[in-house]
Amino acid sequence: MKDVWKVYFNGSFGGKSPDGSHPGQVLKLNQKFRFAGRDWYVPAAYLTAKGLVLDILMRADKAALEDFCKKWEHLEDEDVPNDVFEQAERENPLAFEFSPQIELNGQTLPFSQGHGLSYHPLFQNAAACEPALDEDEIDFDTPTERAIIDHYGLNPEDGWAIHRYSFPWKTKRRPKSISSLALTLTPQPVRVPGAEFEVQKPGDIFTFSHNGIPYTLTAQNLEPQTLPKNAFSDARFDFPNRFTAMTYTVSPAPPKNLISVEDCTQNDPPVEREAPKDYPFMPEAQNAAVVCIIGGADGPTALFVTAKSEDKAVLTTCSALHFAPPEKITWRIVFHETPFAPETFPLL
Repeated sequence: MKDVWKVYFNGSFGGKSPDGSHPGQVLKLNQKFRFAGRDWYVPAAYLTAKGLVLDILMRADKAALEDFCKKWEHLEDEDVPNDVFEQAERENPLAFEFSPQIELNGQTLPFSQGHGLSYHPLFQNAAACEPALDEDEIDFDTPTERAIIDHYGLNPEDGWAIHRYSFPWKTKRRPKSISSLALTLTPQPVRVPGAEFEVQKPGDIFTFSHNGIPYTLTAQNLEPQTLPKNAFSDARFDFPNRFTAMTYTVSPAPPKNLISVEDCTQNDPPVEREAPKDYPFMPEAQNAAVVCIIGGADGPTALFVTAKSEDKAVLTTCSALHFAPPEKITWRIVFHETPFAPETFPLL
C-alpha cells in the first residue's frame, strides 16, 4: 500500500489541502528529548508558503496505558462526579496540555493553529477504552493514528499523543534558508481540586493553604439571581435558571490565576416539555452538560453576573443552575497549577 503523505499549513491530518495550497517541503529533524518526565519526538517539519508545520509526538508506555484503562474502566458505567473525571484526565498517560512556540533564525514564531490525535496500542480512545480499528480499515489517503505511527517508524506497542502545529512566517515570504530552529514547550495549568467549604453571609471566612502558604477567603456578597427567559434558545426543554453569584476576596493576594472557586454540585438537568401532537419524537435530555453556561462543577463562566466589582481584588463566581434555590451551597477551592517550567529544545 502506497504511503501518501502530504502536509498543508491549514490542514490537519487529512492529507488534503483545504484551500488549494501546495504541500510543505519536508525537513527531517528526528529530535528526541525528555520533558516533564515524558519522552518526546519531533520527527519532521514541513516548509510551506505560509509558514512552518511541526509534528510533535509524546510517547506513553503501554503498561502505563493498560494500568490507566484498568483503573478507570468504570467511568462509562457509573454516574461519577466531575472531579473524578478530572482526576482520570490528570492521570491519563496520553494527556498533557502545552503551548508551543519556535525560534527560527532568531525570530520567535507563535503557533496559529494546532490539531491533535492519540494512538493507543490497544484502544483508539484511551479515556473511553474503545476498541481500535482493524488494520484493514486504515485509510492511508486520510492518515489515521496508526498510519502516522507507521509513517514515522514509531513503536506501535507504545501509545502516542500526536500534535501538529502551524507557525506563520514573520516575513512576507518563506525564508531562503534555515540556520537555526528551536522549540519551546510551555505546560498549561492543571486543575487540582482543593478543600470544600460553605459561607452563609457576607463577612464569613474560610481558611486554606497552598504550598505551605495560608490564605483567607472572605465572602463579600452572596446574591441570588435568575437568568432571563431568553438565556436558552431551545424551546423543547425547560432549563434551570436560578443561581447565586458570590463575590469574595483572598488574602494575601495569590499569584494571578492560581485560585478559583466553584460549586461542588452540577447543574440541574433540563426537563423535556410535552411534545406537541404533530411532533411526538422530541429528543431526550441525557445530562446536565447542555446547561453549563454558568456555574457549578460543569465549569463556571459567569456570563450573566451583575454583582461584579471594579476592585480587581474582588473576585466573582457562580453556583450551579437550579430550578429552585438549594438550601445550601458547598463551594470548592480549585488550584490551577503548572508543575513544570517551560523548556527549550534545539531542533537544528
